[in-house]
Amino acid sequence: MHINLGKIKRRALVIIGIMVFLLSLTLIRIGYLQIFKCEEYTNAVIDQQTQASRVNAMRGTIYDRNGKALAESASVNTLICNPKQIESDNAAAIVATRLAPIIGLEYDYIYERLTKTSTQYQMLKKRLSVEETAAINELKDSKKNPETSKYFKGITFESDSKRYYSYGIAPHILGFTGYDNDGRMGIELMFDDELAGEPGSIISTRSASGTFIEYQYEEMTDSQKGADVVLTIDETIQHFLEKSLEEAVSEYSLKEGAAGIVMNPKTGEILAMATKPDFDVNAYNDITKFVNMAVNLDEDEKLSGYNSDNKEISLQATNLIMQKMWRNKAISDTYEPGSTFKIITAAMALEENVVSENSSFYCAGFKQIADRKIKCHKHEGHGSQNFIEGVQNSCNPVFMELGLRVGSQKFMEYFKAFGYTEKTGIDLNGESGSIYYQKSKLSETDIATSAFGQGFSITPIQHICAISAVINGGNLMKPQIVKEIRDENGIIKRYQPEIRNKVISEKTSQTMREVLESVVSSPTGSGKNAYIKGYRIGGKTGTSEKGRNNNKRIASFVGFAPADDPEIVCLIMMDEPQCAVRYGGTICAPVVADVIEDTLEYMGIERQYTEEEAVTDSVTVPEVRTMSVEDAKKTIQAAGFKVRVSGDSELTTIVDQLPKPGASIIKGSTVIIYTQEIDEEKLMTVPDVSGMSVSAARQQLEDYGLNFEAVGAGLNSAKGAYAVKQSIEAGKKVQPATVIRVEFRHASSD
Repeated sequence: MHINLGKIKRRALVIIGIMVFLLSLTLIRIGYLQIFKCEEYTNAVIDQQTQASRVNAMRGTIYDRNGKALAESASVNTLICNPKQIESDNAAAIVATRLAPIIGLEYDYIYERLTKTSTQYQMLKKRLSVEETAAINELKDSKKNPETSKYFKGITFESDSKRYYSYGIAPHILGFTGYDNDGRMGIELMFDDELAGEPGSIISTRSASGTFIEYQYEEMTDSQKGADVVLTIDETIQHFLEKSLEEAVSEYSLKEGAAGIVMNPKTGEILAMATKPDFDVNAYNDITKFVNMAVNLDEDEKLSGYNSDNKEISLQATNLIMQKMWRNKAISDTYEPGSTFKIITAAMALEENVVSENSSFYCAGFKQIADRKIKCHKHEGHGSQNFIEGVQNSCNPVFMELGLRVGSQKFMEYFKAFGYTEKTGIDLNGESGSIYYQKSKLSETDIATSAFGQGFSITPIQHICAISAVINGGNLMKPQIVKEIRDENGIIKRYQPEIRNKVISEKTSQTMREVLESVVSSPTGSGKNAYIKGYRIGGKTGTSEKGRNNNKRIASFVGFAPADDPEIVCLIMMDEPQCAVRYGGTICAPVVADVIEDTLEYMGIERQYTEEEAVTDSVTVPEVRTMSVEDAKKTIQAAGFKVRVSGDSELTTIVDQLPKPGASIIKGSTVIIYTQEIDEEKLMTVPDVSGMSVSAARQQLEDYGLNFEAVGAGLNSAKGAYAVKQSIEAGKKVQPATVIRVEFRHASSD
């Protein structure tokens, strides 16, 4: 047989070529996998042989300006399981039965997760209590539970943290965190990246079946705590503001609640900000606190269904209530500022030199603007008055005239310059913009109504920033809620005061401070209910319509102190008061005064009394016991008090006195001296002095053998003040000479 060696050789070469080609492909593939896919397959092998457990980072702390921890995290455990481990031990039913009563979850819920064998990780419950963790550890302890502990090998813990708000204040500022410790509102949301930190992990070995190999950890990466955020808020001032607003919601039946801001006008730092009603920041989904404070829930069909037996209706109503209670009125709600905007109109008129302090005006009770007759709040008119008196009287015709003198173009330029056409940029979520005229030129009617704060809507935060510019020398400041961000190594970022615009001159600002102080200090000023003895207060009242022809009102007041060099400015707005008198000067001014007085005392700013105030100042009752009657009389009268002797006239030595030595009471009060032991059962009945004038209330209490002290607007020189509250309610029995503090107010029409 003839063998074709050439053909065989060619076939061999083809086969060898194919083998070489396949081998080359194999080598290329191996090289590709080793070089380009190495990391991927290495990670796959590691993933198959190990189990990674996340170690959540501790969230950073939120502090107030003085270092008080307003929001902080504490370590807690999250309960997890490996269903493959549970399956291999056939333990699902046993584990679910034992865990259910401990962690307070249904058996079926737990069992479902224990049997999800398609995964090696299931979360059972977050944020276990100390007691829950201890009880589960006991189940896993082989010494205490030798028969059942083996079934709990697949049950482990992950480190987690829970957020606590120690002081329970400022919920709308602090916000809250969600189920996964992520920021959902307020500072928690706006600074979530800084607060969150970096999670760590624990890599543990596991078998081919996916079950844990206990106690053989290969790698552990520590978590990194989040940075701390230091706010400009002062916890004490925040408490003052929240307390006053909460009382106002109740006292004046505020249908839509109230909002307030306390700011340093020089720096723009927010010292306090509150909305009422609010919510429990430690239980942000609980509507109980809001519902208990709210005035109008039952009148709103959509909201009143929260307690319905129908679950769907109840859920919808509850969700709407939560949205309402989480809304920060101080930055999210717009309103017509009313007469508080007259501060801005007056400032622009002075800056433009279209008015001076002595400029003359006449108010007939209205002003004719084009085809409209626009009324003053005092329908009979204020008559002749100068500029300062016009501001004190809050006279609408005066401000309409000022607006017209400034003119359309300049008015809108100042409106923009004071920051009303854009958001302030405060570091809180939910800030709204204003609603204002978009016309290229305002009509005379537009200018006239705008000049006294109607026809446009702004937010409280915009307004307090603008007013701060009027009183701080003319600088429009960006509102600042955060002072600094820091970690264990020091300060990461410090926030400095930021001037957004220079609006008016220092001269205009000084004049406005003096004029606004007279609004409070003058006996005829519309802001006299904000008077505080010993402190120089400036301010302006405001009441605006909410909508038209619906009888709904928003009352407001803005006050600042000390008037010559302001350290604080406070704005409070009350939404739809249901009381008889709804003027800002009547119901808001006293609340602002309370907040300012508490704040100034807390800040250590001393009172500076005028001569008139010093006469009515409190003095200490001297010790006269054991003295003779005559010497006791002389001593008491020398201290500035009246004196009355009680007891046997034949006895000449004083054995007791009321008020007791060391008590602080007003000069001119009566001290009773006793020549025999006081009859403890002889008590006086406190009369009702509500609605009385200062002199009538004093006389009534003296007739009952009691002492009197006027607070609030009860100035001797301010006629027309009437009593609204007394420190001890009528009908109570008290000792003779007890001091009854009576709060006075003036009727105000803004």
